[in-house]
Amino acid sequence: MDDLVYILNLGFSGSDLWRAIIIAFFAAMLVSKTRPVAIMGAWALLVDRLIWPLTGMWLAGADSVIMTDTVSGMMQSLNLDLGLYLVRYAGLLVMIGAFAHLRRRIHKPRTDKAKAKMKPAHA
Repeated sequence: MDDLVYILNLGFSGSDLWRAIIIAFFAAMLVSKTRPVAIMGAWALLVDRLIWPLTGMWLAGADSVIMTDTVSGMMQSLNLDLGLYLVRYAGLLVMIGAFAHLRRRIHKPRTDKAKAKMKPAHA
């Protein structure tokens, strides 16, 4: 049980949470019938775990050798960090699904039944 709590804490620590929310928000904008939440979750995980950190390193002025070593280190420890990636993917799926549902609710056209329940405006 302690291992599960440890993985959940690592999957969504305080500093990574805002990054995950931002990525999930923008990934939810791309969810459609042809691009389901699961596919966008995989893209969001790729951005979250590879593209965002490498871009940050590049903007900080890291050398290409350091960035290459970082990617090779991530590939070598992939089987050790698999639980972390699965927890992160599940969390991103939940957030993307919630943001996509919110977007559908906002942009959903009103039906006649919903209009009938509304009170008429005073003139």
